[in-house]
Amino acid sequence: MRRGRQGIWAGLLAALVIAVPFAGAAEAPVTTIDEYVERAEPICKTNVLANKRIFKGAKQEVKEGKLKLASKHFTRAATAFGKTLRQLAAVPQPPEYEAKLGKWLDILGDEKAIVQKIGRALAAEQKHKAESFSVELNRNSNKANNTVLAFGFDYCRIEPSRFG
Repeated sequence: MRRGRQGIWAGLLAALVIAVPFAGAAEAPVTTIDEYVERAEPICKTNVLANKRIFKGAKQEVKEGKLKLASKHFTRAATAFGKTLRQLAAVPQPPEYEAKLGKWLDILGDEKAIVQKIGRALAAEQKHKAESFSVELNRNSNKANNTVLAFGFDYCRIEPSRFG
């Protein structure tokens, strides 16, 4: 049972690198991938820090079986994640990387949907279902990271270890 709790916690946090909107997303044309990364990273960094606040106490709530209470963290994170995805989508992309960045944003959109599913499962006190979604979330996170691995992201890379 202990392994299940750790698995759900790691999976639940895996996709939540991005959570809170960043004001002032870039509007000027981007000509290189380095410029794109430079504009996207502050958005992601702000959101990594926000996720630490959003998920404060969630791990303990899951451990204590307070699943409905824990679900609220995921609901809030999914909502904020959606806003941030829109901001990242608004950052101009270098033409030669539009397809790859579009695929990455689509995968991040899948992350949001999975986080919502986890929140709903926890709210319904379906822990095993939430654990199953957390496994899916981990796979999807790896897929997102692999898609943009060559770009040198730091904060835009999904790192569950950043959440404790």
